[in-house]
Amino acid sequence: MKILCLGRLPQDMEETLSALAPIEFIDRTTALPDDQLIAALQGKSIILTEPQDGLNEKVIASAPALKMIAQRAVGYDNINLPLCSQRNILVSNTPGVLDNATADLAFALLLACSRRIVEADSYVRSGQWTGFENDLLLGTEIAGKTIGIVGMGRIGYAMAKRCQGFGLKIIYSRSGDQGRTDCEIEIDDKDRKLTTELTAQRVSLETLLKNSSFVSVHCLLSKATTELIGHKEFSLMPPDCIFINTARGKIVDEQALADAIFTNKIKAAGLDVFYSEPEVHKLLLAAPNVVLAPHIGSATAETRHAMAKLAVTAVLQAFQEQIKPPNLLNAEIWTDWQKS
Repeated sequence: MKILCLGRLPQDMEETLSALAPIEFIDRTTALPDDQLIAALQGKSIILTEPQDGLNEKVIASAPALKMIAQRAVGYDNINLPLCSQRNILVSNTPGVLDNATADLAFALLLACSRRIVEADSYVRSGQWTGFENDLLLGTEIAGKTIGIVGMGRIGYAMAKRCQGFGLKIIYSRSGDQGRTDCEIEIDDKDRKLTTELTAQRVSLETLLKNSSFVSVHCLLSKATTELIGHKEFSLMPPDCIFINTARGKIVDEQALADAIFTNKIKAAGLDVFYSEPEVHKLLLAAPNVVLAPHIGSATAETRHAMAKLAVTAVLQAFQEQIKPPNLLNAEIWTDWQKS
């Protein structure tokens, strides 16, 4: 048995995993071309991946020895999960351990946009500041405003908790709410708990967009959420709205966002993810009221170590301990996988 790891692992996790089987490391910043990934996967039973690594139909079909993919992320849109299940390949991810770090960054982007921190930093560094001015770089007050959270999973919930602490009114939409009216939304026990705990209200996506001073995206990328936020959605937002995305770039039509920024349909944006990473739309690069980060939502030392540990643990549970990992994305194939 051999293991392929795309990217690095913390030293202790590398030592732990190498006790199971030899590991080949390929350090890269962007996705490997299919042919290089296919060549590297030959003879490998396990691969540890990250969001930029494309485990598509062609790659998976060309890896007959592959038995498990351990993704070091929550999202898994880079992996053809249905084909993996069909081919009896286990797929795991790392939920739960990066919620706080990602929510911290989302809220940091919200604060940076609302108080114009990046513009202010540039203003001081460039030598333009000559002294106190009453109306210099006026920002937006947060307390008492409404935030709309698109996607109320673990990270959306962590974001809501931070918003509660800053006195924001919270409304949210959940997966499948797009296209529905408020009357068509069926409130369940989770919604009732969120109302009790956070005074949060579930609404349709349209209602959320129309009534939010801040919109923060936290849903998974899927066929249904690809370009979920486009020209129509930006036109619904108030002109003083600040838009935050720390989920996946392809959830947003980037041209529509650029148009909304430059026609003053919204006030500002804070982005950690982009449609064609690492490429960034040239108009977004040019906009002083857009704060940009290089996909660092989970980038704390503690969180990245926890993600690696969860991925490595899932591999050891499956292969060494013969225990079904709790973070499998296709747990339904476990029994058949054990027999193979």
